[in-house]
Formats: sequence, C-alpha cells, structure tokens
Amino acid sequence: MNQYDVIVIGAGLGGLSCAARLSALGYRTAVFESHTLAGGFATEFTRKGYTFDVSLHGVGGLEEGSFGRMLKDCHVDQQIVPLRKKHPYSIRWEGQIIDIPSDVQEYVQLLKGMFPAEVAAIDKLFAGIRRFETGFTAFSSLTSWRKLAGLFKAGTFFRWTKMTTWEAVSQFGLSDRFTEFFTALWPYYGLPPKRLAALYFFIPWIGYHLEGTYYIQGGAQALSNALVEAIQSAEGEVHLRSQVSEIILERGKAAGVRLKKGDVYKANWVVSGISPHHTYGRLLESHNAARRELEAVTRLETGTSLTQLYLGLSCEPHELGISEEDLILCNEPDSETDYEVMMSGEYMKGNWMLTNYNAMDPTLNEAGKGVIAVTFLDRLENWPSARPEYKAKKKAVTQQILECLEQLYPGFSSKVVVAELGTPRTMQRYTANPGGAVYGYAQTVRQSGIHRLKRKSAVDRLSLVGAWTQPGGGFQGAMNSGIMEADRIAAKLGKAERASISTHETYQTPRT
Repeated sequence: MNQYDVIVIGAGLGGLSCAARLSALGYRTAVFESHTLAGGFATEFTRKGYTFDVSLHGVGGLEEGSFGRMLKDCHVDQQIVPLRKKHPYSIRWEGQIIDIPSDVQEYVQLLKGMFPAEVAAIDKLFAGIRRFETGFTAFSSLTSWRKLAGLFKAGTFFRWTKMTTWEAVSQFGLSDRFTEFFTALWPYYGLPPKRLAALYFFIPWIGYHLEGTYYIQGGAQALSNALVEAIQSAEGEVHLRSQVSEIILERGKAAGVRLKKGDVYKANWVVSGISPHHTYGRLLESHNAARRELEAVTRLETGTSLTQLYLGLSCEPHELGISEEDLILCNEPDSETDYEVMMSGEYMKGNWMLTNYNAMDPTLNEAGKGVIAVTFLDRLENWPSARPEYKAKKKAVTQQILECLEQLYPGFSSKVVVAELGTPRTMQRYTANPGGAVYGYAQTVRQSGIHRLKRKSAVDRLSLVGAWTQPGGGFQGAMNSGIMEADRIAAKLGKAERASISTHETYQTPRT
C-alpha cells in the first residue's frame, strides 16, 4: 500500500530518528533514500576485507545521558552496545602527548598543573560551565508552562548563546594559550573558537565530560541499522536506491512524493532530511513560497567539509606506537591560522585528527588488522572538478599524509594495505550537500540556537530535519532535530488523520 502517515526523504540520522520516533508513537512511516545504505554520514564501507566507519569518533552520554535518552525515544536503546572510551581525546601538544581525563575533576587538576598561574580563573571557568549546564537543563527539559520558572536558572546559558566559544572561555581572564588548549576539539565542530558559537562547543563538552564519552560497538552503521529495524518492526518501510524527484502538493499542502522512477507515494505529512537547498529547489520547483525560501537559505553561510584518509594496516596500531583512541596532532597552536591554512589547502601546515578504531572497538575488524583514519577540515574549492587533476591531487595528498605518519611512527608506510581518501567532493557525491558540508550551515553565533533554520517549513505539512536545522549539526544535533520534529508532527496529526491502514499490535497511542 502506498499510503502512509508520514513520508521521510533521506535516511540520514535526522530522517531515520524522525521516522523511528514516529514509529514508536504509533505512526506508519516510509523512508526513501537514494543511496545503497541507510545512515548518511553514519555508515560504513569495506575495502579488501577491512571495515571502515565513515564518521563516528565518539558521542557523549550514550548510556544514561542525553544521547541515551534519544535512543530510548526511538526504541533502539536495547539494540546499541555502548563502549566507554578511556579518554574523550588525546592531544600532541608542544611535543608531548596529553590524555584528557574522563573524570572532570581530574581534568581540572590536569589544567591547573599545566597552567599554574591561572588556577583561580580555571575554577571560575568550570563554575561557569556548571551554571551553563544547569541553565541548559532547566530550560530544555521543562514543559512549556513551566519554562518561565526555568528562565531564572538559565541566565548563564542565555548569555553564552550570544557568545563565541573564545569569548565564553576568555571572559574569565584566561590566557590565549590556555584557551587554545582547552578548545582543541573545535575542528570537530567546523569553525575555530573565535567563530564557533559557544552553544555548539559546550553542549557536546557537557556530554563528553559530565556524561561520559562512548563509541558504539559495530560503529555508526550499527546505530543506523538499529533505527531502520525500529521503523520496520513497527511496519514502516525504508526504501534504498529510491531517489525522490518531487514533493507532491495538494491544495498547497505536502501530500506525498514522486520517485525518479515514477512511483507515487502519499502521506498526511512529508519530512525532508536532505539539504534545504535541494528541498526548496529541485523537489519544489513550482511552489512560489519555496522559491522565496530557496533564495533565503542560499544566502546563509554553509559549513565546512572534511577530508579523511582511511587506512587499513597489516598490523594493529599499537604495534606502531599508536595507542590513543582519538589523537589531535597539533602542529599549529593558533586556531585561526590552522583554519586559514586548511581552507587554503595547505594541509601539511595544519592540525589533523587521528582516530584509532582498534582501540575503540576491537571487534570492528579481525584481530591483526589495523584501521585508523586521519581527518582534517577542508572545502570543496580546494579540489579540482576535472577527473584527471582530481585523481592526481588525491594521490599526492595521500602520499604527503603517509610521509608525515612515517615520520611520527617509523615503519608505518610498510604496513599500509588500504589507503582510501575521501574529499569534500566525496562528501558531496554521497550526500548531495552543497559544498560537501558535513555540519549543515556554519555553526556561528548568528546561525545557532533559535537563529538556526527552523524545522517548520514554508510549505504546510512539510518539515525539515537534520544538521541544517535546529538545533544543529553532529550525530546528537541531527538526531535531536528528528525526534523533536516527530513529537511536533504527532501533536499536529493526532489520531484523526492516521492513514487508512489496518491497526497492528506494535502501534501505540500517539501523543496529542
């Protein structure tokens, strides 16, 4: 039957979590994805018998924390095996490797030992973070009629939503050197601290340091597969290799989709988990409001992309001296300079992130096989569109990275069996995101929080979810967008507009 309560376009984490949450609430959903795998960036691929996780490095609060609650909302918490990381991350800083402690008090003591002249300011910073966390929790967890009371506890939170990460840290009188070290994880959010919204640095920080840092056994694909299973177990459907070519409108309302191959599917609501550029562009070409929205979303600043070198080794990484789970190779201590050299394509001058998947999940590959990934910020314009030049640059950049790794870890090059480079053009090809963006819109102060693109679209009964929308990018941001929008859709639809299909035992009474 081609009639559903809700149709979701795109099987990224935003779309999958939205469909899974709606399925848990008792709605029949169908997801349509053009790729051969569900998950978007939360997928895996294999080369020569090696399994590579496309993007997952770690998430905060996977058990009892915020991420764990999202898994429960989608009825997938029992299908996920959390693996607690030994350290949130490590950093090669001024010639030595420093492991960041999981315990927040140990972290404070580490910082005080490294920056003894700033002990009092460090205490003030962490007191401020606690107030930020209290305010965020008070505001986000209260029901609407009690939010006013929560505002009295949320002063620090609201002040920091108007600050960059740099401003939030340095307001306590901390040195530039301290601030650079403390915010070293900024490349994972796409902008240097002087441009990155404090909101997008400190909410993940809370997850990492107050709720614990985790990897998922089986990698990101295990999460995506669990969401697919949750949808299908509630008699929903996930259609791969099924590209949507048009959102069908009836009396100005979204009423279904037409696939590229011509099939038509109808629904009471449509959710787009792909970029707003494609949603308002090629999927809604004849809609006047959509054309106006396309002009508006195109003017917003798109976020950065990434380049990743996936490496399969004939030994385990620890045999080469790589024991850390996530290691920031800090060659350039100034974050602004680091960002500029990467955006200009001078990759050997900037900082890289090295992820050791064997240390996080020994079961991801067979014993004796090593898998690591080198990641750095990049942009599409650094990569030629002509195929011969593109292939030549991929080969040259791969070789340069391997030469650097050989210097750090002698004997490394002789152990490389697979070297697969993913560039911003790779990201664009598999997701159709403008510029190969991995975080949606740039996570600036002007594009954060309530200022970020709303999930409610300009077209009636059409929603937007994913990294481009509120609350923001990353695994947690994308899933949060889908779950929150699912709750809103359920409240709008109610039971009266359920599709005309047979009720089954897995349905639950939806929220009204």
